[in-house]
Amino acid sequence: MIDKILRKLYVKGDYAHKRRVYESLDTDVAFERFAKRVGNAKGISTDDRMGKCVELHRNNGKRRLTKYAAVAASVLLPVIIATAALMMSQGEVDEVINSAVPGSSVAYIETSNGKVIALDSTSVNIDTNGIKAYAKDGELTFDEVEEVQTTTIRVARGGEYRLTLPDGTKVHMNSDSRLTFPTRFTGNSRDVELTGEAYFEVAHMDDVPFIVHIENVRVKQYGTHFNINAYQGRSKTITLVDGSIGVTAGNNTECMLSPGRQACINGDDIRICNADVDAAIGWTEGMFRFDGEKLADIATTLSRWYNTDICVDASLSNCCFTGSLSRESSLADILEAICEITNTKVTAKDGTVMIKK
Repeated sequence: MIDKILRKLYVKGDYAHKRRVYESLDTDVAFERFAKRVGNAKGISTDDRMGKCVELHRNNGKRRLTKYAAVAASVLLPVIIATAALMMSQGEVDEVINSAVPGSSVAYIETSNGKVIALDSTSVNIDTNGIKAYAKDGELTFDEVEEVQTTTIRVARGGEYRLTLPDGTKVHMNSDSRLTFPTRFTGNSRDVELTGEAYFEVAHMDDVPFIVHIENVRVKQYGTHFNINAYQGRSKTITLVDGSIGVTAGNNTECMLSPGRQACINGDDIRICNADVDAAIGWTEGMFRFDGEKLADIATTLSRWYNTDICVDASLSNCCFTGSLSRESSLADILEAICEITNTKVTAKDGTVMIKK
């Protein structure tokens, strides 16, 4: 697994150099050097299984390395040995990282009178406090009711959830997110409030626009699919996949987006640019997709999904990565890959994981 992750995750701007190094390698010599040194480091012979750091293949009786293992043998070997020894020997690191599991379908309904209803992937009928809904396979479907109640769906760290609102709009909520909405939409607009991240597939209604409120930002749809990333403490990004939306920040004029465009908002300032749609909505397809993403931001994303506090030393916070990884990957594999690429180490204290030099 680890070699697959390493091939998909690399430091931006450094991959071309690694490829040039790889092209100049004598892989037979590199393998013998790698096998000997890892064998000595772990107290095993070069004929023993090498473990998950590399893949070994046999071709006409001869071993050959995968592309990454060849590079690792001559370029990253000291890092592999050092980080593997570190991560396998520190009990607290093992305990914290190995206890972290990928997120699952977990959410909570918070009713207007303060009642909390826990949801998971099991099936359940809900008929309480003016709410009628049905949960199945990690998705909650609301029925319209006569009495209008304010309802909040909260997805904690380590979770995600899908729901269908009373008007038929589908919402996929990411970890550490909240969506507040009425049990029945009334008036000239359908208004909801979001904190965190969610992907919307809005049910079209000609005369009743769907509006998402995010602090001082308003996203008004005109029949569309879009993603909103609006976690507190960072800039907000609204990515349009299909249809048309208008974005307003503060008292500024509404900015219109076309498919494949993105609004980045800091305060009341809006910047419109081309979007990497695959990266923006990758999480809805079970993938982490990073395109020049800062390590500090990656650590925050991993913290939410694995429900584990992960911090990055200030000297590494601007290190950028590009790659695609499954959200089902183990946290241990991802952290080990990052450490091997950046020549860093992982420590743990009081339940917090730290990546540092």
